Amino acid sequence: GQFYKDDRLDLHLSVSGSIPVDSSNNTARRGMPDLDPTLEIGPNLTVMLLRSDTMHLSLRFPVRAVIATDLSHAYDVGWVFQPQINVDFYDRFPGPGWNLGFAAGPLFGNKRYHNYFYGVAPQFATPERPAYEAGGGYAGMQLIAALSKHYPSYWVGGFMRADTLSGAVFETSPLVRQKDAFSVGIAASYIFSRSSNRVNVDE
Repeated sequence: GQFYKDDRLDLHLSVSGSIPVDSSNNTARRGMPDLDPTLEIGPNLTVMLLRSDTMHLSLRFPVRAVIATDLSHAYDVGWVFQPQINVDFYDRFPGPGWNLGFAAGPLFGNKRYHNYFYGVAPQFATPERPAYEAGGGYAGMQLIAALSKHYPSYWVGGFMRADTLSGAVFETSPLVRQKDAFSVGIAASYIFSRSSNRVNVDE
């Protein structure tokens, strides 16, 4: 997915997505259609602000088209823009060999994208869930911290992520039941074999 790269600019492919939602198991959406999983794909321009052997500071500007699909059909549900400031520390915290990264930034989406998740069509309105049409624009804020380390035969990593919908254009949607979320995750991988031909990669 690399389109262009020099010492300051990096243009490559950005991919994200969402998992499906079964409305029958969701109190806020009960009686509404299920949500198909989405695939987000588009270009990401990274602008390097500061680079050293132990630290990178950059701005990221991913713009992604969003496609909803259950593999039997697919349809366009809008686009998202997620600018971020990103800082990575190498071999410093909490010790040699560890990589620590932070990213933060707002999210934006168009009207069609926001209504896919937060809109309530008139035919699905109830006394507790009035009809609602979301607008396009600001969609909240996201903050992420990640820590990882490569060992000779395996890799370990973890992350913490905080999201807030406070101030989002769809904040008043009856489908919004919680404005703040916090998640954590850990992962590990084992290296079974290595190629005899190795190259150096500038991360």
